[in-house]
Amino acid sequence: MQKINFFPREFLDELKLSTNIVTVAARYMPLRARGRQHWGLCPFHHEKTPSFAINEQQQFFKCFGCGESGNVITLVKQLESVDFPEAVELLAKLANLEVPTKRVDPEYLKKRKQKERIHAALDAAKTYYCETLYHERNASSLKYLHQRGITTELIGKFNIGVSDTWDGALIYLRAKGFTESELLDAGVAAKSDKGTTYDAMGTRITFPIFDGFGNCIGFTGRTLNDDKAVAKYRNTAQTMVFDKGSIVYGINVLKREKLTNFVDKLIVVEGNVDVITLVGSGFTNTLASMGTALTSFHAKTFSRFSPNVYLCFDGDDSGQKAAIRAVDILAAEGLQVRVVQLPPDTDPDTYVTKNGPDAFSELVRAAIPYIDFKLDFLMKDSNLNDNLGRAEYLKRAATILSHIASSPELELYLPKVSMHSNISIDGVRRAILGTTPPGTNDNRPGQSAPPEPQLPISYERTVISGLISGLFRIDENIEIQFTYGLFRRLYDIILAYREKELEWKSGLLEPDDFDAEDRQKIEQLLDIPDDQVKRNFFDALRQMQKNALERRIESLQNKHKETDNRSERSEILQKIKKLLDEKKTLR
Repeated sequence: MQKINFFPREFLDELKLSTNIVTVAARYMPLRARGRQHWGLCPFHHEKTPSFAINEQQQFFKCFGCGESGNVITLVKQLESVDFPEAVELLAKLANLEVPTKRVDPEYLKKRKQKERIHAALDAAKTYYCETLYHERNASSLKYLHQRGITTELIGKFNIGVSDTWDGALIYLRAKGFTESELLDAGVAAKSDKGTTYDAMGTRITFPIFDGFGNCIGFTGRTLNDDKAVAKYRNTAQTMVFDKGSIVYGINVLKREKLTNFVDKLIVVEGNVDVITLVGSGFTNTLASMGTALTSFHAKTFSRFSPNVYLCFDGDDSGQKAAIRAVDILAAEGLQVRVVQLPPDTDPDTYVTKNGPDAFSELVRAAIPYIDFKLDFLMKDSNLNDNLGRAEYLKRAATILSHIASSPELELYLPKVSMHSNISIDGVRRAILGTTPPGTNDNRPGQSAPPEPQLPISYERTVISGLISGLFRIDENIEIQFTYGLFRRLYDIILAYREKELEWKSGLLEPDDFDAEDRQKIEQLLDIPDDQVKRNFFDALRQMQKNALERRIESLQNKHKETDNRSERSEILQKIKKLLDEKKTLR
């Protein structure tokens, strides 16, 4: 049974009064005052138009896109991915309030004190290792780091150190008052098969690992021993605070960077040294998944910093396979994912060291969307020399593309799959539509007809996306009609601006004008990449014009059938001919 944490109501009330939700939120995101509210991009889902509102008077937040809402404690709990007591403690620290302990659940209090001692032990070990690195006897370790391109500044920024003996750190920590049990709980110490306690990072260069709060939670140790029987890297064992699947290396450095510079995208690599090298080369927006399989925890953490993730795993086969698994996890979190492709058997550290930052920047600029990456990997992994192999390729490609079966983006990939499978584009499309992932059918029990789709698969979507994003304007004499209700409303708003001789710009939509479901659909429209909209906009616009003309022609043809007046019939035929000629010009 889950324990309840009984913070006194009086304390929680004082905490909320002592903490301004706007000030707290501003630590995580830019805010803009509009009327009586502050607006920003929602930190809980990806969007381009602000739908996250904070009412400073009532100390309450509400996202009109994803529906998240709550007070300042809820906000911190969500932003930092912590539980209620930890959120309270963080806010109390910001407000310089002491957390009362009299009525707190005893089990929680015991756990909290244990974690505090673990963090303290790890922080003291980090300090010892950092100081030890600059002892004369460790000149070879310092030289190794400098030869790897890790400067003194980077050593300080990432708190790199060295454990040069098997017991020096333990002697130091015991003198600081830490017991052997506490050192074992923290993972600083380990026991041999003979029962001897030793420094878990003994005779290794140490790379401390921090959580999102800046607490040291463990280490990665790198040996300089050439013995192949000795593992090159070693991580702290699983502890109360160290879980390898829930760690993002470099988050403490990126948080400091975010305070002064806008983070437009993240570069995600596998290892610690990759992060250090890239940050030292100017790519301060780099994080690592600690060489472990990427999880939804990583994806959620990345999303707090930027919706754009550039995955740069090692160029070897295992790195590429790990990237294949990772991109779907990232995309499922709503992130825009691109893959940076390194040469075979190369990692980011060695590539930048050998070729320089400019060459790596070119690789980042050339990064491809994750679907292209998956299709390219599939092609290399397939036998396309016979029909059986091509059929299997088509089946697997259809599975990849089924996730965008309801998006105009699908049209961009059909020619590629058609060429490699030797199947017509229509055949590829049928294969994809027959492989639509489970859960995408919107039909509900008891309905005679399917509900309005989340967003229709049509040129209408491309046109309205180009218009509301501000990428395009269309002449007032051009006739188009939107058949989808939300699109008609959006187009009416744009026309209203034009009638008032005001220029429409992206971001002018008022959140109160739409319910949460429509807000999500609008965000989908704004999420379509600009280059994709630009490529398809005018073709889609012409199709809409043709459809509008066809509707007018059909209406006139019906009138022609209904009237017996020869003069009127002749006049209608002339109008139809004129519209048909106009339609020809749109081809």
